[in-house]
Amino acid sequence: MQRSDTHPRTTLIPFYLVVDVSQSMDGPRLDTANLILQRIGEALARDSVAAARVRVGMIDFAGGSRTVLPLCDLLTTTTFPQLACRDDGTRYAPALNLLRATVDRDRRQLAADGFTVGRPGVFFLSDGEPFDDPPGAWEEAFATLLRECPTTPHVIPCAVADSNPEIMRALAHPAPTTPLFIQSRLASPESAIRNLTEIIVRSVVASGHQEMVVIDETDVHALDTVIGDPPESWIDPDVRY
Repeated sequence: MQRSDTHPRTTLIPFYLVVDVSQSMDGPRLDTANLILQRIGEALARDSVAAARVRVGMIDFAGGSRTVLPLCDLLTTTTFPQLACRDDGTRYAPALNLLRATVDRDRRQLAADGFTVGRPGVFFLSDGEPFDDPPGAWEEAFATLLRECPTTPHVIPCAVADSNPEIMRALAHPAPTTPLFIQSRLASPESAIRNLTEIIVRSVVASGHQEMVVIDETDVHALDTVIGDPPESWIDPDVRY
């Protein structure tokens, strides 16, 4: 008879940072975004409980999308990668398609390594509108992400500069409870990204302790928070909430 494992499996919460690196992000905006991983790493170094229970990865996008940092334990990362701008446009569909494949692959790998995998958290940062071709490509990619991921991620969008809040609102999931962060009227894009960094850091640490995605919305000073349902066209009866 096969022996059962009586030791509880550690629950890991994966977090993915999906960051716009189109040309409009060049300069202080991207410089600020490049500090996010470092700030998370510093916080986890001070909190062994959270560090043991979260993993972090980063995906960038412009006209295409790529994995900048595969999902990992940040405390084992000696050098954080630097985001760099590209001038090939802004398309959301490649990022959402890559995210879907990455979440599924990482879940299977972590489970094979003996971990229980919690629902992932995704922070999606953009400073402009998508120009996907054909029209509707990013909407279809997002619907596929929600429908096909075995553990549907929490998606927390952040709209800065010229990003369209209505489009970004459609990315918030689960829609009834997930906040959309929008740059405040008197704030700069850099200060909004800096404030988002603080939110991400607190959320990652809190999620490690709770073993589930927790969004810490305290001390939101350069961002406005919106929580609401997406347009009716986004309601999909096949999506798992």
